[in-house]
Amino acid sequence: MNESGDVKAANSTEIRAIIGQCDDDLVMQILGVGGAYDEVLEAYTWLMSDDYLHRRLHRSPGGRAAQIFEILESALPEPERR
Repeated sequence: MNESGDVKAANSTEIRAIIGQCDDDLVMQILGVGGAYDEVLEAYTWLMSDDYLHRRLHRSPGGRAAQIFEILESALPEPERR
């Protein structure tokens, strides 16, 4: 959080540190959401969990993390998630 109380959006280096090697288009889509490091991490962790489909029925990420989750879900093939 910066001095004005706004959450600092994750940058491309931070995004790649979380999700690993990926193409620039994916990073740009995530940057477009403006999510913080913690939101990118939450979305990626949720997607990579073994039972995210079951848990998704009970609770899903919200806000920007949900938007990032949707981007990652559509961009990463199933084998890369396990």
